[in-house]
Amino acid sequence: MSYRVAPRSDEVHSVIGAASVATVLPQKRPIAARSLDAAGYPASVPVRQHEEVVIVPVHQIASIVAEGELLHITTVHKERHTISYRLKDLERRLDPSRFIRLGRGTLANLELITKVSTMPGGTHVALLSSGQKLQVSRLQSRIIRERFLKL
Repeated sequence: MSYRVAPRSDEVHSVIGAASVATVLPQKRPIAARSLDAAGYPASVPVRQHEEVVIVPVHQIASIVAEGELLHITTVHKERHTISYRLKDLERRLDPSRFIRLGRGTLANLELITKVSTMPGGTHVALLSSGQKLQVSRLQSRIIRERFLKL
């Protein structure tokens, strides 16, 4: 990792001298260069938690469930993060070979779906390896069946 030296504020410079006060900061790279995977999709999702920003790797996301204007991201470790983003916008940015829409407000990681059970009324429930159960709409259940039954 390369570093650059950035001077501190003018107040410190006037007291101590401009040449003697500096901090070492990492060299900035473009966001696109450091956060995309080989296929060009984001490799992580930044999540704000109070005063911190937590970087959640996309491969660790088990599901994304919309609730109003909030998205609840659940990881494989059963951690839950909340972001303010539109589901359709996030879905557009994520790799479609990795995530599938289960219903109007739900995305799931395809690699983590272990079982799909039929429910009364033509709906289905997807069971993830993390133990999470997610409702699947009737329309999406047809798409899931086609996708899983393809060899």
